[in-house]
Amino acid sequence: MKPSNCPGCGAPLLASDDTCPFCGEVIAGTPPPGGSGQPESPAAEPAAPLPPSASPLSEQEVAAVGTEPPPWEARREFGFWNALWLTWRDSVFRPIQFFRRLPPRGGLGPALGYSVLLALVALVFNLYWSLIEGTLATGQGEGALALGLGSFVMLIVWLVFVIPLYLGLLFASVAILHVSFVIVGAGRRGFEATFRAVAYASGPAAFAVFPFFGPLFGIVWGSVLVFIAAREVQRTTNGRTALGFTLPLIAFLGLLVALGVLVSLLASLADIGPPA
Repeated sequence: MKPSNCPGCGAPLLASDDTCPFCGEVIAGTPPPGGSGQPESPAAEPAAPLPPSASPLSEQEVAAVGTEPPPWEARREFGFWNALWLTWRDSVFRPIQFFRRLPPRGGLGPALGYSVLLALVALVFNLYWSLIEGTLATGQGEGALALGLGSFVMLIVWLVFVIPLYLGLLFASVAILHVSFVIVGAGRRGFEATFRAVAYASGPAAFAVFPFFGPLFGIVWGSVLVFIAAREVQRTTNGRTALGFTLPLIAFLGLLVALGVLVSLLASLADIGPPA
């Protein structure tokens, strides 16, 4: 019978693991090819294995891994604004603990709603600071009303067209990332886990409330947060996570090179005219 934890690094194991996905140790009790013919009682699947870089945890901490939904998914208990605040605070400032506890299952809806809400906050404040900047640039107070009306109309247009575009880009980007994770062996928790990780990593978008440096800081910290979230929720290594994020970029650059070679070839063929 297989142990429920790796004897080498202590990480909890899935019932299907023949080797530890983190340290590579062969798990004792793995049946040889063909099996022994004796039925083996299935081992109960733990909530989630620990990241390889984590120090040994207590039994209580191990039991909590991947089993604690964020407050956002318990809004009736916490209240809407309190649940939003607690989820944002923990995901942004305590990301390792937050995403380590985040269940890989729980539905796409709550995570999607959280991500869209943060995107709306970023949109509103980006338009607001653009209005302030435009007013200061013109130096005419009487133009503020016209700029305000223009920004309001732009906000309505963005809500009608940009939100569906945002949803499409979100699902497409997560799908590409998850396929890449599957290729490098880092996506065994499934698409839902990857989507929940990326969606709940949207918190830094709220830094758009600060002018000038806010959006830039949000982009930088948001990129780091997505890396942490994907690694913790998928329970994989830093190397596989980095490779999973790099693979789409490599494929995109390879496509650009191939297109460039094709265009150059077509251009050279076009220069070859019929003999005079």
